[in-house]
Amino acid sequence: MGSVSTTVFLGGSQVLSVIPKALAKVDIIGKTVGEELQIFLMSERMTAMFEHVYTFITLLVGLGFFF
Repeated sequence: MGSVSTTVFLGGSQVLSVIPKALAKVDIIGKTVGEELQIFLMSERMTAMFEHVYTFITLLVGLGFFF
């Protein structure tokens, strides 16, 4: 996802990364571009994305992504 967000950001669009605080603490995601919104629970992730954007891109890794 890093290469997609970087390309979009360099193209002049806004990027919002919505990640759980637990993942941010262990630095598993690396450096982010654009704005970063840290949430407490994965269940809050979709809600946060719908509240902050007009369009979003998701890269699916399995059905667990939606739950």
